[in-house]
Amino acid sequence: MLAAVVAGCAATPSPESRRELQAGYQALGQQDYNAAMAHADRFLREHPSGGPGTAEALYLEGRVYEQRAATDEVAAREAESKLNLQYARGTYERGLTMKSSQAVTALLHAGVANAAYFQEDYSTAMEQWGLAYPGLQQADARAWVLYRIGLCQQRVGRFDQADRSFALVRQEYPGSVPAGRAATRIGAKAFFVQIGAYSDAANADKAVAALHAQGLRASKSVEGAGRQAVRVGPAYTYAEAKSLQGRLLGAYPGAIIEP
Repeated sequence: MLAAVVAGCAATPSPESRRELQAGYQALGQQDYNAAMAHADRFLREHPSGGPGTAEALYLEGRVYEQRAATDEVAAREAESKLNLQYARGTYERGLTMKSSQAVTALLHAGVANAAYFQEDYSTAMEQWGLAYPGLQQADARAWVLYRIGLCQQRVGRFDQADRSFALVRQEYPGSVPAGRAATRIGAKAFFVQIGAYSDAANADKAVAALHAQGLRASKSVEGAGRQAVRVGPAYTYAEAKSLQGRLLGAYPGAIIEP
C-alpha cells in the first residue's frame, strides 16, 4: 500500500518535500521507526500550515505508530501497544481533515480502520474500510480490505452480510490469499474457542471430558492430517466468545476464537 502513495502523488509536494517523504517510507520499510518518524516530523515542521503532501506525511506518521504497536516487543506491553494504536488513529483522522488526493484519502481511511479493528471497534473499522475501498489502487489491497470488512461483519453478528462479502472476495480476486481465507469463513453463524488440535484421539477425548466437567459445551472435529480439534461453544456474539476465551486461556494458553 505504500507504493500507491509514493507513485500516485509525486506531482503534489515539491521535489525536496517528496524526497523527505520517500526517505520516510524507506526507513519504515526497514523498520527504522525513529528515522521514519523524524522524516515525517521534519516535513510537518516545514509545512506548519498544511499544504500539498501534509496529509501524506500524517499518513506516514500514522503508519509508524501503527507498526510500532504491532512489533513483538511493544505488543507484549499492552498499555504501550494500545497507546500507539490510539496515536495512529488520531494521526490518520487528522490527515483526513487535510486536502489530499483520492489515493491518500483512501489510505488514511484504511489506516483509521486498521487501528479501530485492533481496538475492537468493529463498526468503525467496517465503515472506514468501506470508505477506503473505492479509492485503493492496488488489487491486493482491495482484496484484503473487502475480506476485513467481512471479518468486521462477523464480529458484529452480521453473518449473512459477511458471507456476501467473502463470496465477493472470491469472485473478484480469485486465487488471492484473502480469497482463500474467505472460503474458510463462509457459512459461520456463531463463534467457537478452539483450545487445541491433538494427533492422539485419546488426548482429544480427555480434553473434551475435562471441559464437560467444567460445564462447558465442547466437541471435537477431524482436521487435516487426522488431527482432532477441540472446540468450546457456540458463542453467538463476539463479546461472548472473548469472555469464553479469557476463561480458558489460563489452562489452554493457545486458545483461539474461530472463525
